[in-house]
Amino acid sequence: MRKIGTLLIAFGFSLVGLSQLGMGEWRMHISPNSAIDVVEGNNVIYAIMNNGMLEYDLEQGEKTVWTVANYLSDVSPSAVAFDKGSASLLIGYETGNLDIINNNSVYNLPAIVQSSVNGLKRINRIAVKEGFAYMATGVGIVVVNLNKNEIKDTYNPTTSGTKFIDVAFYQDSIYVLTEEGVYVGKENNSFLADPSQWKKMNKVPDYTANGVYNELEVFDDKLFLSYNHDFYNGDTLFQIVNGVPTAFLDEVEIHGLDGLQKNLLVSVAGSVYNYDLALNQVDNVYQYQNTSFPEPAHACIVGNDYYIADRKWGLVKASNAFNSSLITFGGPRYNSAYRSKWRNGTLAVAGGGLNGTGPSFSKRGGATMTNDEWISTVISEEVMTAGTPTWDFISTAINPKNTKEVAYGSYSGIPLVITNEATIVDTFVFSNSLIEETGNVGWGYISDIEYDDQGNLWVANANAVKPLKVKSEEGVWYEFNVGSAVNNRITGRLLIDNNNTKWMAVIGAGLLAFNEGENIDDASDDKYRFLSTAPNNGGLPSNSVEAIAQDFEGNIWIGTPEGMRVLYSASNIFEADPGQYDFQKLLIQFGENVEIVLGTTHITSIEIDGANRKWIGTASSGVFLLSPDGLGVERNFTSENSPLLSNTILDISINQTNGEVFFLTEDGLISYRSDASQGDLEYESVNVFPNPVHPEFSGPITIQGIAYNSDVKITDISGKLVYQTISNGGTATWSGKTMDGKRAATGVYLIWTSVDDPEVKGRQVGKVVLIN
Repeated sequence: MRKIGTLLIAFGFSLVGLSQLGMGEWRMHISPNSAIDVVEGNNVIYAIMNNGMLEYDLEQGEKTVWTVANYLSDVSPSAVAFDKGSASLLIGYETGNLDIINNNSVYNLPAIVQSSVNGLKRINRIAVKEGFAYMATGVGIVVVNLNKNEIKDTYNPTTSGTKFIDVAFYQDSIYVLTEEGVYVGKENNSFLADPSQWKKMNKVPDYTANGVYNELEVFDDKLFLSYNHDFYNGDTLFQIVNGVPTAFLDEVEIHGLDGLQKNLLVSVAGSVYNYDLALNQVDNVYQYQNTSFPEPAHACIVGNDYYIADRKWGLVKASNAFNSSLITFGGPRYNSAYRSKWRNGTLAVAGGGLNGTGPSFSKRGGATMTNDEWISTVISEEVMTAGTPTWDFISTAINPKNTKEVAYGSYSGIPLVITNEATIVDTFVFSNSLIEETGNVGWGYISDIEYDDQGNLWVANANAVKPLKVKSEEGVWYEFNVGSAVNNRITGRLLIDNNNTKWMAVIGAGLLAFNEGENIDDASDDKYRFLSTAPNNGGLPSNSVEAIAQDFEGNIWIGTPEGMRVLYSASNIFEADPGQYDFQKLLIQFGENVEIVLGTTHITSIEIDGANRKWIGTASSGVFLLSPDGLGVERNFTSENSPLLSNTILDISINQTNGEVFFLTEDGLISYRSDASQGDLEYESVNVFPNPVHPEFSGPITIQGIAYNSDVKITDISGKLVYQTISNGGTATWSGKTMDGKRAATGVYLIWTSVDDPEVKGRQVGKVVLIN
């Protein structure tokens, strides 16, 4: 559950082609390619997606993406309806949360999700009638008064604890579909909260041994019931006449039913069937122009056009099977995000995953974002080599010498894939590389990959005799003897530090430090050291390192299931004596007590921002932002106090140019514009925004692209000092107020910076216009 209460919104604001993300603002990165349901209301199309909603204005052609980062109150919509009488749009969620959108405001009704009733509270379907919304949930039929935005009643057709799947009004009765059958009650009965007032339709056959009934729909005083068989294309659409179901459509794969004023639309695998009032099929949208096999979930008709919520293609507009177009917006092909890297203006995301330490068999590929534009690499038949199975992109790396080249490591028959602008240009298997197979199953396991500054691609190959390998820029493969402690072990994260030392996690064993010396092909100058939980040999808090990062001072930070540690002597790792390369606890004193920072919190990811602060991802406690020395907690984002999608953080990446922090969670990808970025001594891309500053703007004015930890002064045009601050890395902010707390007068203000470095002279770096 998210925000509670009323949030004013502006319907005209479009998130397609995003304007610059403001300081402290969030945005979600959702797929435009997986729609769940669609409705029309007052000449606007609303399509709910897996992690948000797309609004499409039919008159203006404008698109607005709604997510928990801007307007919505929760993450995963599950049902949508529009009540024309009250002009209310209703969005139900997986959690049982409900948003009612009316008169340019979002009202969140969290009563279901906050109730003490046991059971799955998911809102499965919503039916609206005469100013009331009837929601089929996991715990009952919940009735909402749309004029008062409050719950009026809860109906319980049965006490068996079954899930309520759908609700429909037919003639003078309410029909409720449950997991165990269909129940009916009189609409004018004031005691429907009593299960004894409902009757089960005994003439509906019990087919639940081989499938489920999944939808009720009323069309032109006709009642339909959809049955989903366990076998593909084994579904049946029944019409109920005098209480008896009769097969209307058989041996298809039914996805959804939509009874409109003059049309019954049946969404099946490959088609949208359109039936008229006489139940004659009048149309069949069986293909999309320039795409392929349709996977419609639901559909509606406005004028002569179909608007289809498609599972694979998103929102589709079609006049017929030969004329269609996608109504889309920028985003990755899939919502799945497991690992990420940011480099030189590009974010790369691997969309696979693991099931414990084994493959999850996800074919969700990978994606990159450059200048807010997403392109995706989809695992398809073209990826296969002689039928070799490919799945689970679980690591990624960006070539610093050519950021269009992105590599993906997988746990599959093709363990390494190289792409250029999302097109696969090379694949590496056991026959054309030194990558070793995992067991004898024909799969390889690449836990992490990273390019060094020369363009060599380093590979952590799990369950291998020699797990650390490299493909040189010239395409030559090398592997290294790094001791028996890492042989045939599951590898984890891989980091290349500023000394060109490779740090590789070995799950269940410890942490490897390796440097190949001057020559990559000469083993005589190789150096390595293996660190463990033993005192004087690393002193790790756990032998499973899940996060590795290097800060601006060269220190190595690690995260484990038992907390976080830091190695201050990282540059001397190979020459230091025992005990001098132990990782240290971060201790902070509270009165007479001394505590370890974050204690034994399970750490999953660590990233360093432009101000040398530490962003810490955890397994169940959200995200912590620590001060540069790691001793102070500056922020803690959770799903309860922020738009963060989940408290389970899989990975973190930072756009060091503008300070945007990307959080990969179990529920998708969301980012936050922080107040720090990487410093730039050359001042090549100084950016001041907003500029001009209008009277209604109350957020911080951001100065970005300046030198690291600059002394920043704001003066008026005459040189009078108005405000002074120190930048976070390469970013400084100004509230628009003078040092005595009053809003600065209308005028032009100059921005000056200087740093504590004799080689860098202070300078004027920008101007900003303030309007009152």
